[in-house]
Amino acid sequence: MKLLRFTNIGLVRASSLMWIGFLCGLCLPVSAVHSKDSTSSESPVEVPSRISGTILIVGNGPERYLLEILAAEFESRHPSVSVDIFWHPNAKPIRTIELNEADIGITGEEVPSLRSTMIARDGIAVLTNFSNPVKEMTIPQLTGVFSGSTRYWSQVYEEAPQTKIVLINRTTNENIRQGFEKALHLSDGIPRSAYRAGTEDEAIKAVSGNLEAITFVSMTPALRAKEDGIAINLLFINRVEPEVQTVLDNRYPLQRPVMLITNSHPSSQVMAFEQFVLSREGQNFMRKGKYYPLIDGQ
Repeated sequence: MKLLRFTNIGLVRASSLMWIGFLCGLCLPVSAVHSKDSTSSESPVEVPSRISGTILIVGNGPERYLLEILAAEFESRHPSVSVDIFWHPNAKPIRTIELNEADIGITGEEVPSLRSTMIARDGIAVLTNFSNPVKEMTIPQLTGVFSGSTRYWSQVYEEAPQTKIVLINRTTNENIRQGFEKALHLSDGIPRSAYRAGTEDEAIKAVSGNLEAITFVSMTPALRAKEDGIAINLLFINRVEPEVQTVLDNRYPLQRPVMLITNSHPSSQVMAFEQFVLSREGQNFMRKGKYYPLIDGQ
């Protein structure tokens, strides 16, 4: 597996011409097994028993570690297949797949124009400062806060201070931001005046250092930060505690899909990778990659 990055001399890969084209695309408007959660309407594709070739996966969100694990495990089972991963905050997975400049894109939502398959789930934790008296919120309250219509903590909880709410948003193309806005039905998105955190760690640190702040991050790093003694609250949502089990049994209401997108006619090696990820064996690696499996009992 190769993890491809930008360097001072551009994007490095064995085929210079292919990567020059790929980089330009980013800079411009830059037996088969299917999960019941797959949104693809394609019929199952028979995959040869022996496959070879290269798979290029592109993404920009917090799922990189998960994809690195899955790619390494897949390569160990298919030594003749090389999985390259291009991960960068400015990467545009949907546009890259539409331009046929990569084989697989990772997103946080279904793309109707492309073949979209759900491979895992992620819980979205809402964080406040540990000293903030607000410990729980409803979905409508969250919508009010993150739309900007609710501006003071005292509007959320009468015993909270009459201080202005400080929104800590995520970067524009982050998959978790897309999933969060969709879950809260924020058609106009989070206000542009909100501060932005580029990573999970930045968002967690911003809230732990500011009594008036609120943000959202993936569930696993949020739980780990709390266990490590960082001064944050993970809010109960609709009276449901944010924890591993409530995400697994779907009681926790703030969740987002991890989607694998391809063109309508994926190669045999891409189909083999998808089948591996959706298999019980592949789903066993989701928790290791800090996400939640689709198959019950994993």
